[in-house]
Amino acid sequence: MKIILNNISKALIIMTLVMGFFSCEDPDKAPVIVFETATKGSYPRLVSDSESGSTLINPNALSSTGYGYAVEFVDETKGVDVESYELSATYKGTTTVVRSYSQSEFTTNADGFRQATVESITLAEIEAITGSLTVANVGDVLAFSGAVNKGGNSYTSANSSSTVQGAAFRAHFTFNMPVSCPSDMYVGEVNYVADYSIGWDGATKGVSGTTSIVDNSGGSFDFADWSFGGYDAFYGCCTPSGTFGFTDVCGEVTFVTEAVDSYGDQWEFHYNLDASKTVLNVWGSNYTYANGQESAWAVVTFPTAQTWNCANCEDLADFPN
Repeated sequence: MKIILNNISKALIIMTLVMGFFSCEDPDKAPVIVFETATKGSYPRLVSDSESGSTLINPNALSSTGYGYAVEFVDETKGVDVESYELSATYKGTTTVVRSYSQSEFTTNADGFRQATVESITLAEIEAITGSLTVANVGDVLAFSGAVNKGGNSYTSANSSSTVQGAAFRAHFTFNMPVSCPSDMYVGEVNYVADYSIGWDGATKGVSGTTSIVDNSGGSFDFADWSFGGYDAFYGCCTPSGTFGFTDVCGEVTFVTEAVDSYGDQWEFHYNLDASKTVLNVWGSNYTYANGQESAWAVVTFPTAQTWNCANCEDLADFPN
């Protein structure tokens, strides 16, 4: 019998063969990953925390130490299948588990997410890791990291995307608690009256002006013009830069006493903070030139009394002549 196949018949036969081919595939072989079978992580989203700056560990005010926060767990079940939340701290290369919260300790917040509330981390917990803290520990940092545990997996900053850890998602995987002191250094404009002398060009006395104290961050500060108008008075220009500056470590201010300016000249400085803590005397001299020296004595006046102590100030009687 002669069989005539039209286009429809041909199409049906091809479809049957294709279906038969795929039906012979190994049923245990996993298909392309779909949402229902994919592993789904979770991340801790910040709900609230202590007021700004509370992560600071101030060795001069240790009783105020403490940082607490609340996170909600973001995933397809709103945190229902999160098993635990663990908080660890790393200090000088050693990691210690500080807190651990189980699902039974979570609460459900107004938005329906399971939430962990981390009560303020105490000084006792911190010093159990660091030992007793003093000003000598300034610069040390405790690095905290949270882990969300579910389904046999642990989700941390190490295996979460940069997108999730971005500001828009408010992920709160990590935070630092540095040992430091907030500086009380005045930042802003100050007045001065200065006397200048250049060995080859005479002297100018009683020149008044203003400059600014600049915060370079990290407890480092500068005067915007270390010549206190001297370069303008003698050269008609310029504000010197160089290795000038001073630091504030927990209220103890140390001024640079030897510096090199941007012209390669070496300077020596002496300082005195008066009893009222409103007047700073700055004496500076440059002995670079064989035919004389550049020197200046500036009397700098702060708008208010300062609360910091000068670690390397001298009596005025000890200033060079």
